[in-house]
Amino acid sequence: MNFGSLSGLSSSVQFATPLGATAWAVLAGIPVGIVALYFLKLRRRPVQVPSTLLWKRSIEDLHVNSLFQRLRRNLLLFLQLAAVLLAMLALTGPRIKGTSTQGQRYVLAIDNSASMLATDIKPNRLAMAKDDAKKVVSSMDSDDLAMVIAFSNGAKVISSYTGDRRLLAQRIDSIQPTESSTSLREALQVAAGLANPSRQKDVGEGVVATQLVPPKLKIYTDGGFADVEGFSLGNLEPEVIVIGPPPPPVSAATDPKAATSTRTKAPSDNVAILALQSRRNDERIDTYQVFGRIHNYRGEPVTTEAQLLRHDPKKPGEKGILIDAIALKLAPQSDQAFKFELPDTGLAELEVRLLVEDSLALDNRAFTVVGNPRKAQVLVVTAGNRYLVDTLRTPTAVERADVTIVTPEETKSEAIARDLRAGRYDLVIYDNFRPETAPEANTLYFGVLPPGPAYAKSKVQEQPIILDWDVSHPLMQYVRDLPTVAILKAVTVEPPPGSTNLIEGNQGPLAFVAPREGYSDTVVTFALMDGEKFNTNWYRNISFPLFLFNSLQVLGNARESGGDEIHLPGQSVVLRAESSKGQIKVTSADGKKVDTLSRTLQGTYVDDQVDATGIYHARWEPDGLLAFAVNQFDARESDLASRGLVPEGIPPDSTLAESYKIKIGYSPVSGTRNPRPIRKDWWKPIAAMALGIVLLEWYIYNRRVYV
Repeated sequence: MNFGSLSGLSSSVQFATPLGATAWAVLAGIPVGIVALYFLKLRRRPVQVPSTLLWKRSIEDLHVNSLFQRLRRNLLLFLQLAAVLLAMLALTGPRIKGTSTQGQRYVLAIDNSASMLATDIKPNRLAMAKDDAKKVVSSMDSDDLAMVIAFSNGAKVISSYTGDRRLLAQRIDSIQPTESSTSLREALQVAAGLANPSRQKDVGEGVVATQLVPPKLKIYTDGGFADVEGFSLGNLEPEVIVIGPPPPPVSAATDPKAATSTRTKAPSDNVAILALQSRRNDERIDTYQVFGRIHNYRGEPVTTEAQLLRHDPKKPGEKGILIDAIALKLAPQSDQAFKFELPDTGLAELEVRLLVEDSLALDNRAFTVVGNPRKAQVLVVTAGNRYLVDTLRTPTAVERADVTIVTPEETKSEAIARDLRAGRYDLVIYDNFRPETAPEANTLYFGVLPPGPAYAKSKVQEQPIILDWDVSHPLMQYVRDLPTVAILKAVTVEPPPGSTNLIEGNQGPLAFVAPREGYSDTVVTFALMDGEKFNTNWYRNISFPLFLFNSLQVLGNARESGGDEIHLPGQSVVLRAESSKGQIKVTSADGKKVDTLSRTLQGTYVDDQVDATGIYHARWEPDGLLAFAVNQFDARESDLASRGLVPEGIPPDSTLAESYKIKIGYSPVSGTRNPRPIRKDWWKPIAAMALGIVLLEWYIYNRRVYV
């Protein structure tokens, strides 16, 4: 039975009682019965007397028993009536919209990636996300549980399930920002694994919930990640709380097609360096070129200056010396390339800095190292693809790499298998051949997928069409003619978490880069040859040798300088050093921390503490030095436009509205800027008040206190 709600209150109060009309009619008679019993309490026997002179006390007592005199100052009667009325009010089931519910389980997933450092919301987005999460914690009931997860390119459980609100608030405050990219999938996997109500409720800390209900997953993020498709949320109830400015409204009056046509790109307050490389000038071999790309995400033009600074390797973390500067003018929401030239003076650690005030200072700086040449060690496994082999034997490729070519059968020999396990090669190229195990090296696959369960669910697509490609990625440097590439057959698969799509097709990604324990697996999902027939005409385009050359530079660690390697914050870095003692010391970018790394069985050194952008230094005795740069080149993190909110003016049920939502699992999830209101029951405190009044009435009765 639902009595509806009360209007006129700031928070809507609703009543939901399990009793029917007959039961309420019986309950309504209880107060009347209590009052009636008080009138029937004294029953006097009538007696005739000759005079009332001696009966004044009895007459006064008779007046006291009159209707209003009897009720006027009877404290016990009023206490009993109040207790009954409060009990009846509790039975109406009053509840109010709030932020908690009885016996509820919460999973609070907080995004602490690089974009959450944006200051377009003061003091920054991460601080607002933590404040919103603490509001949920502060409104928890005594039998509620919550767990806290922080996620960027990986997920970390900050607090397992507990009902200790003070501990939860402390754990939320302890979440620190990172400079990494964002991947929601791992956070969902952790949440789904730990929030399974079929498991025991006692999962670690604090009070255990008294009821098992579907956990509510609250995701605090700005939406700077790819959709998580094909993921089963199970019994999790997701809610995305979008942290960031709302998108501008779409006015159908000014543009009738705007509200029903294509999605528009929202501007944001950021100007970012998205690419930076350094190479020797082919025309002037005694000079180096430092070039890159800047993107203006604002809706208006930006005039700024790009400065080139030189850092001293002996003084890590200190401010560099200005050696050059370029004035730049960027159109709204557009790219602008830049280039510096400097003489070859040996090893040089360089920084490019933008003089601009925006909401994210992290991507206003980029780093590179020049003057540290090295040839790549490359193994090519092919059945005889001469187009691939001839490209890798050109003078340009030979200058940068030592290439060894073998057949698939030859990889089964003990010598080659040992070299692959020992990490002898920087890059292994598999041409339409899938190995049983991944080598200890970066890889480039043509027409096949890497080994492992992450690539188990694949399917073949016929005649895919190239739609777009990531021109900001170093592997796609100078690649421009892909629209003319025809493909007969390709393999499609959902890339693993943390992957970067290089080429987008109409049926899924056609090329992507996936991280693998300090290495990178680059996958081109279509083969160059299908037996003796051509599967694509890409080999005819100039972009094909350019792509292979970029692969030697980036994946093979071949460098005319140290600026061709791409290292991202939060990802492991594989280093090669000739240390006789099997140990090297790596100094952090700010110069405040030194980590000692030991040589792995593959003869490399793996640094998994690369958490910030800047220039790191690996040193070993007697005088070994290897400098490498770490940069945040992630367009999703630099694009501060919040994702997940449907702009005003777009019909909520339209197809266009679906494109603005974040896809988690098998259905789009609409984001919100305010947590979803949850009803909070009031019957418990009301019932407690009724019980307190009954105890007070019992105390007064036993003390014989009558007024």
